[in-house]
Amino acid sequence: MRVLNGGPGIQIDEAVLFPFDESSVPLRYRLQTGLVPAMNPYKPHERVLKQGGPKDPDGLGVHYYGSVIKVGDTLKMWYGGNGDDGGKVGTRMCYAESKDGIHWDKPELGLVKFNGSTQNNLVRFDSEYNAQMAAILILHEPEDPDPNRRFKLVNEVNPFITIAAFSPDGLNWTESPHNPILKHNAVECGGLMKYGDCYFLNGQGGNVGSKRALVTYMSYDFDNWTDAVGVGLRRDRPPYQEMDGPHAGEQVHLGASLWNRGNVILGIYGMWHGESNDRSYISMDLGFVTSNDALHFVEPVPDLKLIEAYEIIAVEDDGMDDSMMVPSPKLDQGQGFENIGGETLIWYWGWETGYICVARWPEDRMGYAELAAGPKTEHPIYHIDKTDPHFISCPIQLDKADARIFVNADGLSRDSSVKVEILDKQFRTIPGYSSDDCMPIIEGGLRQPVSWQGKETLDQYDHPIRVKVLLEGERLEDANLYAAYVVEEK
Repeated sequence: MRVLNGGPGIQIDEAVLFPFDESSVPLRYRLQTGLVPAMNPYKPHERVLKQGGPKDPDGLGVHYYGSVIKVGDTLKMWYGGNGDDGGKVGTRMCYAESKDGIHWDKPELGLVKFNGSTQNNLVRFDSEYNAQMAAILILHEPEDPDPNRRFKLVNEVNPFITIAAFSPDGLNWTESPHNPILKHNAVECGGLMKYGDCYFLNGQGGNVGSKRALVTYMSYDFDNWTDAVGVGLRRDRPPYQEMDGPHAGEQVHLGASLWNRGNVILGIYGMWHGESNDRSYISMDLGFVTSNDALHFVEPVPDLKLIEAYEIIAVEDDGMDDSMMVPSPKLDQGQGFENIGGETLIWYWGWETGYICVARWPEDRMGYAELAAGPKTEHPIYHIDKTDPHFISCPIQLDKADARIFVNADGLSRDSSVKVEILDKQFRTIPGYSSDDCMPIIEGGLRQPVSWQGKETLDQYDHPIRVKVLLEGERLEDANLYAAYVVEEK
């Protein structure tokens, strides 16, 4: 299918209709949208991976300008380990594995000697820069016809040197002969993805005459990248633009890490807060953006702190060494998102803590739509019909028959149910798929199937359709809509 939301219209098997994505879901009636900040008062900044012992490659610290990718049933993490190899201190590429994203193992790979032993989790990287790993951004493309390029890496050595490397297995890396891949610009990398047939690399920099802003480079072969950049998000608008010094004011730190959901890209970006030009007083939260083309980004809720850099505290004995715990008002995003075990997981890192952390939500429940209250007035001109709050998607062109619709919602009952109606592009109800035909969904769930008078799938059409999701009942305020899914079987 193709989602006609103003993006590139790439072929996908599943469209995710988040209510806060105003390109995929441009229309709503009596519904308001919001985001759900990550805040677990019982375990703030849940720590999942810490630095190793003094002779380990990450014995001096870890940082997560790294990546998490699910391959089969295993989550693979590449992160930066700071260690001392007989007096040679540097940041090297380390590797960890997990089944659930919470409990991580550092396997002894036996690939690289460190402090006289190969019993460590260092990957092999044949490069003069293998101890200068600032950003470690990795893609996995198992369909690449060249088996030696099925894992792709962008490493920011420093803002003036950005290189690429390739691997058949994610553990043995060879540097690209085309390095450095960014020939003229300075950038601190933060996000990498393939969208359609094009690669997109973003970060902060790009020589665009602003303070720290999200800029994006493009490539169609991973070897040749543009000098020109797209400016995707700025925060140094007045009054912050007038604040003296490059570190003062509101800015975008390290661009945005990216999660490709097909018709929409979700992103986590660094919210740089500089009360003056003194870097000692900056703080950094993590904000949330969406994009439909990988170049232009918007905040569904402006200035919302999705992951707030409040003080990291020890709240329970989890076997970690809490002597390393210090206040950290600065967070950094990494390239890692996953839906697993009924949860959405995002990994990130707190400066100066020695820990990589995870934020958790119920699956795809980072944002919602709910009943919007009407104006508090009795004036007849403001009379609002209290029936059928709903949202309507942009046009979607199906390629096959038998597509299915699922709804992610909670707070449902016989008094607050969800129905789905299928419309054509001109908003006319398609016969057999009206709200009257739809069986009401009265139980909440992450993927509740939709059916219409015994039909569970959609017909195939030579015209685009729209998906209309409605709330019905006497207690509409109980319901929360998180997402609808349009799924074509592969």
